[in-house]
Amino acid sequence: MRPQAEPSKLLDRGGRPTVRELLSSLVFNPVDGTISLNGDRIVVQRAAVGSELRRELIRLLGAEEAKVFLIRLGFLTGQADARFVRTRWPHLDIGDAFTAGTRMHTFSGVVRVETVYNDFDFRKGRFAAEFLWHDSVEASHFRNPHHAAEPMCWTQIGYASGYATEFFNTLVIYKEIECAAQGHRHCRVVGKPASAWGASDPEVIFFRERVVGQQEITPSVSVARTHIAHSHLSELDGVLLRPVKDLLDRFAMMGLPVLVTGAAGTGRSRAACYLHRLGHSSPPEPRHVIGSDVDVALCSEIAQPGKQSRRGPIPKTVIIDEAQAIPVEMQSRLSRAIEDGILLGGPRVIALADSVDAFFGLSPALWSVLSPLHVRMPSFVERRQDCLNLAGIMVRLLASRMGIDLPEFDETATSVIAQTQWRGNLRQLRGVLTSVLALHQGGSITGEQIEVQLAKWASGPTPNDDASQGLGRQMLELMERNKVSLSDMERAVYQAAVDLADGNLSAAARLLGLSRPQLAYRLGS
Repeated sequence: MRPQAEPSKLLDRGGRPTVRELLSSLVFNPVDGTISLNGDRIVVQRAAVGSELRRELIRLLGAEEAKVFLIRLGFLTGQADARFVRTRWPHLDIGDAFTAGTRMHTFSGVVRVETVYNDFDFRKGRFAAEFLWHDSVEASHFRNPHHAAEPMCWTQIGYASGYATEFFNTLVIYKEIECAAQGHRHCRVVGKPASAWGASDPEVIFFRERVVGQQEITPSVSVARTHIAHSHLSELDGVLLRPVKDLLDRFAMMGLPVLVTGAAGTGRSRAACYLHRLGHSSPPEPRHVIGSDVDVALCSEIAQPGKQSRRGPIPKTVIIDEAQAIPVEMQSRLSRAIEDGILLGGPRVIALADSVDAFFGLSPALWSVLSPLHVRMPSFVERRQDCLNLAGIMVRLLASRMGIDLPEFDETATSVIAQTQWRGNLRQLRGVLTSVLALHQGGSITGEQIEVQLAKWASGPTPNDDASQGLGRQMLELMERNKVSLSDMERAVYQAAVDLADGNLSAAARLLGLSRPQLAYRLGS
């Protein structure tokens, strides 16, 4: 007789993520009433809801159609959870990621999974497994003197089959050979690829015709590339890029220049790197260039991809940060180079800037080349519902890097994080939490500790202080030397906007935040 394991040991059994790690990734945000598991929203409901749903489906559809519905629901859920694990824990060994399905199943409270054997080899496409399911929520509905005539864990069979199918890219089918609903001590399931069961097997026919139907199992090239990019998508990036990920996925396959705008710390560079990885099956490192360093040599690399560069092999992607700082004399050359590169198969150009307004200093030609595919990264002020989750991820990363025990947030800390407007975005969040951890003396992190560091951050310079103060000093010097008056400076700004807009007063007015009549009046005065 096998001795019963201690409950605490069950939390750490198996590969990663363990059940304990899954629990630590669970975050409740009291501000908007959401619960998230490592960045994805989940809901909690009583087990009786599932029993009521089954009963109503059987009443409305009949037992056979209700069974099809629930097995298919479980199958799709299993596939989704497999993708979730691969995306949210991207650096896992593939074996750990695959066996995480049993821990996800247990973590959900649906059933406790005990492995009898689990034999798999992804390279050879070999798979065979047997598990015991204890305290199945579906089987418990039938624990009465009148046992069920057949196995009843329909949703769970679908889930196990869908999860394994997603990893092997071929249909895997689990069969429930014993079920507690029939009076057995526990449920017993066996899983194999459909080919191993045989084409004439009734369950294989049932799954192919009623559960999977026309669903495509083998991923296309674009989906395969998405999986490759996801395999390198960190937990932090997964949450940071989530608001724009669909747009990034769409633009990645187009191979054209992309403009990514957003304040510092919103994830511009991470978005650019994700675009680069997703656009190529095995990409080399992209070339990073600051806007002020754009020169003739770089333009030649972009325009003439067939030639060897003095800097080395031509990259697949050129990321230009602070694109608004590209020298004026280089802008026309760069716009022509990008256009030539598009035609000749040159490297993709991804331009990063603080905001669309930052492109005030770009020529219309360069702006027209860079702006058609535009991704705007939202600030943390706009996505406050994600800040608590991002804080949890950042604390785990920082604690690991600093070599200290991972502390938890108490309720006051959770409230402060959720209510704070993180105007410095990820940089501010990281800076505040770094200071908190460096001074932490043990126990939970409190709201007071976070507020102390927020106050220090608020008293420091803002990201644009240096630039604005430098411009202010130059203007003051000119005025003190009677070189220019305030009205002269205003008129110069108005005229610059008109020149940038090629004489179009309406476009120039939009750049300045004025109406056309207002701008016309001020130019005429």
